[in-house]
Amino acid sequence: MKNRRLIQRVLLSIVVLALAGTTVVFVGYRRMTRSPEMLLDLVKDEADMQLNRIRQTAMKNGVREWRLEADSATLLEKEKTMVLAGPDVEFFMDDGDHVHLTAKQGTIYTDSSRMKVSGQVSANTRLYRFQTDALDYDPAARELRADTPVTLSGESFTLRADTMTMDLETSITRFEGGVEGTISEDFQL
Repeated sequence: MKNRRLIQRVLLSIVVLALAGTTVVFVGYRRMTRSPEMLLDLVKDEADMQLNRIRQTAMKNGVREWRLEADSATLLEKEKTMVLAGPDVEFFMDDGDHVHLTAKQGTIYTDSSRMKVSGQVSANTRLYRFQTDALDYDPAARELRADTPVTLSGESFTLRADTMTMDLETSITRFEGGVEGTISEDFQL
């Protein structure tokens, strides 16, 4: 009999605590959504704007230069930067091909549209794939540049170099510093 009453009291206490917790969460949420100041405090202090799941397309003279998607973006107006988490970028080349690039993080400089990405940078075209730690995009020169070691691989070759520069207008890629690689005997020019 005593055990039964003890179990009933414990269960009743759990139900009361669950209801009280739900009420506290509900009231807190309503207060926060009705007070924009409280929501802004949750966003980074230095951020002017915080966005989740963004998409952006850069065009010049009616021609698409690149398309970007990211998990999140933080706009820092004073620094003229947009900090990206999980950028996924597609650069459009003049020959009709494109470079599809992914990285862990990135930064767009809003005053110049320059872009830097880092953290397991991986990119591919229809012919090959390259990997590096960091990569810069210069919109004035329409170039992708990696100043960290790069590994380029295709169907029948692998190439490693200290730096790489890819011109998106001419589709010419230059490798410099400690360039070495292997080419399969099936490789055709």
